[in-house]
Amino acid sequence: MRTLLLALVAATAFADEAAPTPRPVMRQLPEGGLPAPPSDRQLVDARKELKARFRGLLSRADSAAGATLACDVLYSSAITETDAALKWLMLSESRRLAIDTGRAECISRAIALASASYKFDPLAMELDSLAEIPLRALDARKTIELAEAAEQLATRAEVDGQEETAQSAWLLAFRSWQRCGNLEAARRAESRIK
Repeated sequence: MRTLLLALVAATAFADEAAPTPRPVMRQLPEGGLPAPPSDRQLVDARKELKARFRGLLSRADSAAGATLACDVLYSSAITETDAALKWLMLSESRRLAIDTGRAECISRAIALASASYKFDPLAMELDSLAEIPLRALDARKTIELAEAAEQLATRAEVDGQEETAQSAWLLAFRSWQRCGNLEAARRAESRIK
């Protein structure tokens, strides 16, 4: 009897391992491509939901540590959010908090995620957002991060054929490298400005 029971358990375990795993399914974009970002009117209910869902987190966002945490939590929550208006608002708020705290990498990642779901000019939005970071208030590490983000943006803009955006991004990179005292990197960025 015991042997029969062990054989049954082993057969069941083997059957579970042998069961094929479901194949991933690719979702298709809606007809006509990505939707436009929600309008202010569409964001009214989303604002109420954001405040209700993240009340405690947002209430602590007036300190640097609180803003940093809120930026990261909103971004992480937006990844799985299904409501389009709320997702846009979460990413916008994450980007705003990243500007306030001087976190260039967080701006880039929030815009990259938003551009996967909505149709807008991500390069222009990223340039505007990076340019809003108060350069004089940044420490050396964040200044380097800003300079590197501006260089990456400039390169993407050049590849995309947006020369004006690329030139503005190179100028921002140049100013950032100068601010942190890396003259070699500043000269490299300056050489790209036409």
